Amino acid sequence: MINGFRGSPRYRQPEPRWIDNFLHVFFPDRCLLCREVLPRAYGSPLCNSCLESYHPGGKICPHCEGFYRGLAPCSCLSDNFPLHELFTLALYDQKWRRLIHDFKYKNRRSVARPLGKWLASEIVSQQYCFPDLVVPVPLHCRRENERGYNQSALLARYTAQTLNVPCLHLLIKHRHTHTQTAISRLERFENVRGAFKSIKKSPPVGTVLLIDDVYSTGSTMKEAASILHGRGTRVYGAVIAYNPNLRDLHRSGFYAGLDQW
Repeated sequence: MINGFRGSPRYRQPEPRWIDNFLHVFFPDRCLLCREVLPRAYGSPLCNSCLESYHPGGKICPHCEGFYRGLAPCSCLSDNFPLHELFTLALYDQKWRRLIHDFKYKNRRSVARPLGKWLASEIVSQQYCFPDLVVPVPLHCRRENERGYNQSALLARYTAQTLNVPCLHLLIKHRHTHTQTAISRLERFENVRGAFKSIKKSPPVGTVLLIDDVYSTGSTMKEAASILHGRGTRVYGAVIAYNPNLRDLHRSGFYAGLDQW
């Protein structure tokens, strides 16, 4: 569901303001993927053309990587796992790769707000989770200073605003690591092992929504989730794109199932 969301009245879309109409004249909304200008109050962050090729995301088991929509749970989900479940907006195809690359490395911070609002909308419409607060996966201070911002923190801020819950920075990345894109799957887990720690005197939390931009092997999010889980927190993850093992997904018939949604 893209045009809005249902669920608890706690989560509600803000009412349109006159300033929004004024700003749209000079700064119109554009499709996130192709940059086409969208009509005022269009209701979707994607144009009609991009919507036709868009396959909606859903819930992913971070342990068997099973993918499903609706309420059917994965049989291997357990409260003992640090990362209880994962939600994604989309698959990491060529268009989403370009969007995320520009968001992370080309200062395209303007997409954080529509992406965060869209992510929150899907989380509620799919009844994914009802978090007490939202937490971003942190960057090391060196990398954040080089980039000028943490894209996951921006996503988390707007996701939390739409869900009407606090956004808190409960984690820090105290060890600088190599970029995950340049190393193997096994090396990714070793690369981030012990890289995160909890901020001192942070309050105890029941349920947390942990936000990152992309989920591939899950090494970064699982490591971050393990720190929060160690404090007795139930951790759900959410990303804007999932970069799976394509060979295994084709073998399992995943893409054939997409045509039935």
